[in-house]
Amino acid sequence: MSILFYKRPEYVLRHNGPLAECSRKGGTAQDCSAAAIPPELSFENVICNKCLPPCSLQDFLDYLTYVTHDAENLQFYLWMVDYFQRFRNAPKSEKELSPPWKNDASQSAWRMNNQMPVKGSTPLVAKEIDMHSEDISNGSTWDGDQSEELDCTQTLESVKFGTSPLKSPVKHSHEKFAPRQWQISPQDQPFRSEINRIVNHYIAPGSPRELNLSHNDRATVLRALEYTTHPSALTLVKRMLDSTLRNQSHPNFVRWSICNGNKQWTFALRVFAIMNILIGFVIAIVLTLSKYSRWWRIFAAFEWWFGTTNIIAASQGLCVLLHRMHTRQYHAWETKDYTNDDDEAMLKGLDINFINYESTKSKWPVKMEVFGPANNYGGEPWVDHYSRKSWWRKLFERRIPVQENGLKSIQNRMIRQAEAWALLITIPLTIAFVAIPKGNLYPS
Repeated sequence: MSILFYKRPEYVLRHNGPLAECSRKGGTAQDCSAAAIPPELSFENVICNKCLPPCSLQDFLDYLTYVTHDAENLQFYLWMVDYFQRFRNAPKSEKELSPPWKNDASQSAWRMNNQMPVKGSTPLVAKEIDMHSEDISNGSTWDGDQSEELDCTQTLESVKFGTSPLKSPVKHSHEKFAPRQWQISPQDQPFRSEINRIVNHYIAPGSPRELNLSHNDRATVLRALEYTTHPSALTLVKRMLDSTLRNQSHPNFVRWSICNGNKQWTFALRVFAIMNILIGFVIAIVLTLSKYSRWWRIFAAFEWWFGTTNIIAASQGLCVLLHRMHTRQYHAWETKDYTNDDDEAMLKGLDINFINYESTKSKWPVKMEVFGPANNYGGEPWVDHYSRKSWWRKLFERRIPVQENGLKSIQNRMIRQAEAWALLITIPLTIAFVAIPKGNLYPS
């Protein structure tokens, strides 16, 4: 019976306003989503790039870029994983120059005297961070006692960020914008130049990839980074991003990945399913009014069952035919029709397990590099190309194999559920028509 009442991951409503730390409570949509997501598609596996397309780390970034428009959360989060590990491995003599950030009385007084309460900000006074109980410099410590160890070494080896801020301090054209340069001392602290660039790129107001922080939270983080480059200065942002990505973005991403057809295909599938159901009724009515044996009416059951199965699956964005073929349709940003032959050859020659995104930034639609441009895809070639595509060409968009077995298992369960419910609907409907007496109207 569990197959009849299986639910795909619930859609988790997006928090209105700036980022805020939220905890998962029993009975919420987050809990339902977590129960519906198999271990193979866990947040840790996606972030550490252990999942195959369409659930890889690159696919997650695509989703945040083109669907929810908050890719900066994941970009900054991945940088933090890398930064925490690098700071932990730095020489002890250098780490001593950056003391941990602690919310002592003087710092609390500074916040109260220099900031006005803003709706939606995270109240740090109500929940102080105990830096003695949590080693924030350890990249594997993410959620206190409630989180598993997150080892993303493989992620940072297999998916490079491109230009490292430590190796290439040269600024690109898209980094010229700086509303206020937070060039803060002491300059002898390790990774100081990198932290300055991060502030100008993600935290300062008006930055290219500005995080959606409240006024109070932004001021608190800037104050902490002015004091030290120790990872503890990023504790507030780390916890809010981890909470948002883990409890909201990741479940919604898995739910979205289940759909294997675009809007045009799903619409056509629903029309096709309704037509099959109507054909079933026509067959049943015609045979009921005739002099033929009532058992011929059973043939209408095949149309009812097939149409009902497809319309239940289509209501969740799943096409039975595409699933049987283990494929899905390309998303709009994945189409490469606009590229020339040389670009196609370059893209095909890339090793999916080791992609240097800096070398492909002029052709790859999603920017994985830390200091890339703003997440505005309006000028990318596919936008104009896709808008000029006809409805029929979008309907028969090209297909690509689904490689992730964890996603296939969810789709299998949803297809079996649709078939089971269709059978439960078809059986009593067939019995009802078979029980009706013959009409004897034709043939004469």
